[in-house]
Amino acid sequence: MKKLNLFDRLMYVINSVFAFILLFSYLIPEIKPSILSHLSLLSLFIPIIFIINILFIFYWIIKLKKQFILSLVVILLGYNYLISFINFSNNSEYVGGNNLSVMSYNVNVFNYNKFNNELEQKLSRDSILEYTSKLELDIIGFQEYSNKFPFELESHPYKFESLREGYLSFGQATFSRFPIYSSGTIKFENSNNGAIFTDIIINRDTIRIYNIHLQSFKFDKSLEVSEFNENSDKLLKDLNNTFQIQQTQAEVLKSHISSSPYRVVVSGDFNNTAFSYIYNLIKSDLKDSFVEKGNFLGQTYNYNSIPLRIDFILVDKLFKVNDFKIEKVDFTDHFPIVSKFNIN
Repeated sequence: MKKLNLFDRLMYVINSVFAFILLFSYLIPEIKPSILSHLSLLSLFIPIIFIINILFIFYWIIKLKKQFILSLVVILLGYNYLISFINFSNNSEYVGGNNLSVMSYNVNVFNYNKFNNELEQKLSRDSILEYTSKLELDIIGFQEYSNKFPFELESHPYKFESLREGYLSFGQATFSRFPIYSSGTIKFENSNNGAIFTDIIINRDTIRIYNIHLQSFKFDKSLEVSEFNENSDKLLKDLNNTFQIQQTQAEVLKSHISSSPYRVVVSGDFNNTAFSYIYNLIKSDLKDSFVEKGNFLGQTYNYNSIPLRIDFILVDKLFKVNDFKIEKVDFTDHFPIVSKFNIN
């Protein structure tokens, strides 16, 4: 520190703070929101904290200062943790044979709240339908699907949906190219969110596909920073409450998944990041398709350029993931994700 000028000393203090926060964040997946809900809030900002540490590394390297070691060591210590957000996988290895392709996509009620007339809403629905049809996938799982503008996929004759009753019925829907042997709904108490499962028959084998949508955050996405400051107490209370509700929902799902008689694929909108207790609980010993074959930033939520990955496709540990993509199309506030894997 003696060779640093006053400005760089200040920069190193700031660097140390962000390095410590990142290091401390590695504990978050092990702590239940019901015990310390405020830590769950920190998990939403880890991508930004990580990027800040990367910038500090470059800052010190450019200045030829050894202080770059601090953030570098912290990042290396959390390598297995951080690849759930940024990853550079090797896509050269491909396992042929009995393969399955799955999409998960939150279609935001076909932008019902965005457009003021039915024509625009139908056009939004048609754009999503046309796009997903072109991808030629085996299984398509929608969250916030609505039957206000129902559609069928000729290439996917098998379908199961579970929708909330009311004027605007919405929920989960799974379309399949393969026969559905059985299906069911997992309801969450006092929530519009939920989950469904479909048992798909593929070449005499049965795979259980979960399509889930965990508790949503209740805040206005159009709020400016100043408005966030004015309503910070209420926002924090609502966020903490949401994390605790998600924990209860995740525990219900975990129990259901553990009792499955078949190998499973868990896909959907978790409304939480890979740095959370919620994700860690549901994932357990499953494989995260992005960690296996994803590349660069894992951003699935299209919100103010904040790189959040809250949509996931988790597969049985015996499956071999061949490919994973985040489709960067702006039909809704989520990007669709696609995983292709071998189920032999």
